[in-house]
Amino acid sequence: MSIITTVGGRLSQAFLLLLVMSLIGFVGIHSVGNPVYNIVNIETATTEDIRRATIALGLDQPLWQQYLLFLKNVVTGNFGTSYIYHLPAFDLVMSKLPATFELASIAMLIAAPTGIMLGLLAGRRHGSSVDRNVLKASVSALSIPSFWLSMMLIMLGAVILGWFPSGGRGATVSLFSREWSFLTLDGLRHLTLPALALAVPNIALIARLARSGTIEMESQDFTRFCRAKGLSSRRILFRHTLPNISVPIVTIVGMQFGGMLAFAVVVETIFAWPGVGKLLIDSIQLLDRPVLMATLTFVSVAFVGLNAIVDLFYAVLDPRVRLSA
Repeated sequence: MSIITTVGGRLSQAFLLLLVMSLIGFVGIHSVGNPVYNIVNIETATTEDIRRATIALGLDQPLWQQYLLFLKNVVTGNFGTSYIYHLPAFDLVMSKLPATFELASIAMLIAAPTGIMLGLLAGRRHGSSVDRNVLKASVSALSIPSFWLSMMLIMLGAVILGWFPSGGRGATVSLFSREWSFLTLDGLRHLTLPALALAVPNIALIARLARSGTIEMESQDFTRFCRAKGLSSRRILFRHTLPNISVPIVTIVGMQFGGMLAFAVVVETIFAWPGVGKLLIDSIQLLDRPVLMATLTFVSVAFVGLNAIVDLFYAVLDPRVRLSA
């Protein structure tokens, strides 16, 4: 019963958080600009035309009524029709999701193993030149703004070396009724630079976390006992140290992956990557409120859902969590 109660509590917290986030997003979006002026021709539209367009979009109702109608429609999976693209808003977001998902996945597949290995190496050789270099590199990587890093990668990889394209998604292959870039060589070339732009700061973050955990584990009694038994450093590192520091690493990987899905806006915009982040920027510029709310709702659900899954995944990684439950 305690496990069921824990899961129920996490789901209740997630639902309440999503409700609050939807309210903040709805009020914020509806307090900026008037989308009617982007739909009608201002130069030729009359006051009556603007009034009819406002009524047709339901913008003549009080804000609280609009929000209640939005919640009612969300329950049925209806986010309305895009003002600009004239397509169902949620379907439009889902059509952009594969591009963002594969970009975030490739970036995390680069960041997680690289960061863990660098962190283990630096922690194992605490105080050495390797440790100092990893620390310096991680501080630098975390300090670089994503837009500057993206532009430097374009300059180096696309302009100076000419190895990679500067933008776009490249050739795609259809799989499960969705288009994917990673299945083609041209798509992988287009994926490389934006994936690196997302991966570099996450490599630094994961490396610092793995390093601090390794240093702590190296001072524990069980590590000394393993050395006294004659176990090799590699076996101690991968069979004992890594499992014991896996919980915080999985936490940060899950959070950062959710952050990539939600906030890869700058990278997608600079590299003209047709994902959810670029759609969000375009919708903000065009005041396309249905698409904005569909995007923000998806981002919120993805971020909160991934964090909830990570919390529940602790029991798989650490037996102490199961015992405490």
